[in-house]
Amino acid sequence: MKTLTLIFTFSIIVAFSHAAPTLVTLPQPDQMNQSSTLISHTLQQINETRLISSMCKYLITIKTSCNSPAYTTDQISLLFGDDLGSKLYVKRLDDPGAFKKCTTVSFDVMGECTSQICELYLFRKGRDGWKPETVVVYDYNYPPVIFNYNVCLTKGRGIGYNYCGQGSNQISSIPKIKACSLN
Repeated sequence: MKTLTLIFTFSIIVAFSHAAPTLVTLPQPDQMNQSSTLISHTLQQINETRLISSMCKYLITIKTSCNSPAYTTDQISLLFGDDLGSKLYVKRLDDPGAFKKCTTVSFDVMGECTSQICELYLFRKGRDGWKPETVVVYDYNYPPVIFNYNVCLTKGRGIGYNYCGQGSNQISSIPKIKACSLN
């Protein structure tokens, strides 16, 4: 009997040690009765579970070309997505001056979970100019995806790749420019 009690206690400890911690705000006793409190608590747990399970962490690594200006204070943004139509837009990746010539910078991005990343567009807003060499997206559920640029970004226009549903590598809106201009 002691062995059975010990096994049962150990099972409960293991089950609770794998449970995700949640923050629960209980309503005021005078506002709700006991049954509505239980329903409210259950709905809050369901919503928190959905929120936690639909968010994923991505690591974006960007290498700036050695043919880029020494640094840029331009606003750099990106959009990436999958072949199911899920898209994540990162409005501003950089602190001013983060992208320096011949350097690699990494960013952690939290966003909606996607399937395998197959498209990525970069955007530049500013006057300095910038020439990215490569962008790598690490999705912890899939292998990393490498996007080779090595061209100057045109001010205000998205430039990038869309491999979604294609057998060949297609790059869109990229002019053949060797040096970055100020616009």
